[in-house]
Amino acid sequence: MHFRYDPDDWRPAQGHSRLRATTSRLKPNSILVWDRQPYRLIEVRDRDEADWPQNYRDAWVKHGMPAPATWSYRPRVVVLRHDDQPQSKPLHLLCPDSTYWYVLPEHYWVCRTCQELPPCRHVHNEAVMDRAAERMEKEMAIMPGVCHGCREPISSRQKSFTFPGPNLIRPDLGDDSAIFHTRNDCAGSMKAYDERWAAAEEGRRRYFYCEGTKTLHHDGTGECTAPDCLAKGNLADWVEHKLWIQHHPRSGPEVQGCWCLAAAAA
Repeated sequence: MHFRYDPDDWRPAQGHSRLRATTSRLKPNSILVWDRQPYRLIEVRDRDEADWPQNYRDAWVKHGMPAPATWSYRPRVVVLRHDDQPQSKPLHLLCPDSTYWYVLPEHYWVCRTCQELPPCRHVHNEAVMDRAAERMEKEMAIMPGVCHGCREPISSRQKSFTFPGPNLIRPDLGDDSAIFHTRNDCAGSMKAYDERWAAAEEGRRRYFYCEGTKTLHHDGTGECTAPDCLAKGNLADWVEHKLWIQHHPRSGPEVQGCWCLAAAAA
């Protein structure tokens, strides 16, 4: 699974990766962030299996019906009270055990005007709009035949890939105009566009992702379990796979039977 940082997502200015915890690791009296407000944790309770909502039951069956007491997605009740309103009615939230929460230090600050944890909605929305305007300016500078990733011209000697259909970044350039260098510096932009391109039409398959398992043999050759895998020719080095296995003499007993390791084991 890949996690991507999105600068437009809201996160408290006081928070960082070390100030996050899953529901299972929360400690009573901690200060958590809910709806951009500071809340004091009263307790975390298990939800009786007989009272699980239907969506949790369906997910439990889909995951192979694991032990309910240890299943990471099991529903739990998080009881909170607003930190500045100690007499207020507690808030009961139902969430998976694996949900991540922002945990604040005892000394935190809030916006004087909004009484929200910084950045407040006003400041955050302004920042999002500024980034959108900056992206728009850069996108409008893209010319025909220019890589949509690095924004540099693509020469006849350079390898590239063109996405068919409407251009999702510059529709005014016409169909079959979204082009990217097939090189390391542009791979991230190309694959991000690939996801966007596939999502633009129902049932459309990504070019640079395969649901199969790629096996890489000790001699450098390989194959995929998906018969229609697109990792061939010029695209072979750029297609990511859901799973991949690399055979090596020190890989372990599960791959020792492969023909590619016979010489290495001899």
